[in-house]
Amino acid sequence: MRHLLLPAVFTAFAAPAGADELIEIQGRKVRLDAQTQLIVDDEILPPGSAPPAKRGLRAVATFPGAQRGGAPAAATVVFSYAVRGAVTSVEPLRVLGQEVTVTADTGATGLPGGSIGNVELGDHLDVSGYVDTNSSLLASFIEYLPSPTPRWLLSGYVTAIAGDEAQLGPQRVSLAGVAPVDCGDALTVGRFVEIRATAIDGFQADSLLDTVTRLTCVEPVPLGTPGALGALTGLVGEILSPTAFRFGPYTVTYDAKTEFRFGSAEDLVTGASMEVDGVFGENLALAAQGIQFDAPTIRLEGPATPADVQPGADGRVTLLGNEVRRSAQLRDRDGVYLNGITQARQIELRGYLDRLGNRWATRARLRGAPDPADARAGGPVTGVARPQLSVLGLTLDSTGATFEDPAGDPIDADAFFAGALPGALVEQTGTWNGTDTLLGGVLALIAPLDPPPPDPGARALIVGTYGGSDRLFADGFD
Repeated sequence: MRHLLLPAVFTAFAAPAGADELIEIQGRKVRLDAQTQLIVDDEILPPGSAPPAKRGLRAVATFPGAQRGGAPAAATVVFSYAVRGAVTSVEPLRVLGQEVTVTADTGATGLPGGSIGNVELGDHLDVSGYVDTNSSLLASFIEYLPSPTPRWLLSGYVTAIAGDEAQLGPQRVSLAGVAPVDCGDALTVGRFVEIRATAIDGFQADSLLDTVTRLTCVEPVPLGTPGALGALTGLVGEILSPTAFRFGPYTVTYDAKTEFRFGSAEDLVTGASMEVDGVFGENLALAAQGIQFDAPTIRLEGPATPADVQPGADGRVTLLGNEVRRSAQLRDRDGVYLNGITQARQIELRGYLDRLGNRWATRARLRGAPDPADARAGGPVTGVARPQLSVLGLTLDSTGATFEDPAGDPIDADAFFAGALPGALVEQTGTWNGTDTLLGGVLALIAPLDPPPPDPGARALIVGTYGGSDRLFADGFD
């Protein structure tokens, strides 16, 4: 997964003990000093150890308090995985029953032939990333394990309990003889758990995981101190209202002062990946000062025929000339990707672009009969030749169109094109010509290329994707 505002620029390598280390988590610089404790998959590293040379690992940095000047020194940095074990399906990719989305933004090491497509049933993978409430995982890092690992890991939300069995999505887990830790009086549906287990030879999709050595209830996102600043990366769990959504254990609220980047409030859908920067409150509240999507959001709506929809685990929908892939985080109320369509229909898709330009869907809906006069295309601008723009391989022709700013207020063409620079997000709702052009209608500036907002100060907690490190000696750090 990418952080587009501050891309990774560090290289991980070992360095002499006693040196300070500057690492990057979700594009933010974090300093490690002699007192910083590093933890990798529950193992505390010896003092002076270099952080792992694995860009893409999910990382959590905590800080003892506000620091003056430079990058803050972290008290702890925890690098973690979400699932480790046998591949139980290859289409879709599942590890211990958990479906995994692998995009061009996913870091990887050791994959046979360098491709996730070469992984076979029974292979062992170590996956780091962000767990969705639908028992899926958006992978930020995958490691192929050539030798089966004896210790398995399974993280996720409990979706069912029946007698001595629990389920995390399709994966059945035996609770016989297991004493859940930190789960209160009893393990319940909806709790987020981390399960450690001993490997099982010949494990398959319908196998029972009955070698659990430890089951712990944990928070999917660490808890912050009320009043402190935090920057948390994860997936939207549930939309609660027009100004609030569930984000791990938190209720995130936003308002007109919240700054959005690489998308807008309209792109807040269940399963969307983003960073929330804000202030922790009482009762697991988080007031968002900024919300940044991890990748540029896309919006498409238009007519489709049955031939345009390839249903199934590797589902694809071609809409307005754009092939959009099914992600494991997809919410598909109408079964577009599951069942396909039997007659021409109007389809709406929401999703994002990875770094290679692949389109991924996080939401699909049917919108009635096909209507090329009510088409929509939104995404990052790749070229401008007024009165036309290039977006998602389409030509957006503004001839005869009206224009709106990010708040939805009318603006003139000059103001629109002043903000519609390459990289800005725009959307046109107009008429599709059946090939490659949208005409007229309304052109909206969704997310202009504004400079990043002023940094509000040192954060007490940072959760995100590890981008690498560069060892700095103490007298060389400014």
